[in-house]
Amino acid sequence: MKNIITIFILLLFCFPSSAQEDMKGTIKVKKSGKIFNIFFDNVNNRLVGKDYYGNILDSAIVSFDVKVIIKGIEIKESVIGNTLSRTMQNRINRTDNGTTLFFTNVIVKEKKGKQLDWPNFNTKIGFVFEKEE
Repeated sequence: MKNIITIFILLLFCFPSSAQEDMKGTIKVKKSGKIFNIFFDNVNNRLVGKDYYGNILDSAIVSFDVKVIIKGIEIKESVIGNTLSRTMQNRINRTDNGTTLFFTNVIVKEKKGKQLDWPNFNTKIGFVFEKEE
């Protein structure tokens, strides 16, 4: 009986020590889907896409047109890519009061390369609108 208990105790010590292996890393599965939303990033002055799971899709925007009215003057620009030109960035950053950016002709690229026309939308920027939030 003592031999059986001794063998059992030795087996208990052997199994846990061999089962504990050092892990080098973990595998993370990232869900991604079709583009779900587009929003204006007012820090980097660019359009950014977001999929259904909340992942940011930087390369989703192919081109767009933007229109803004500053001090009664309408300024339009056609952009290829997702970032506003340096001139337009300077214009909207210098506005003291709130203004609205109107985005039209937005073309979005999906994962498989298919290009879609996104509906027109607008966003409000400026100090006045930041206080309201």
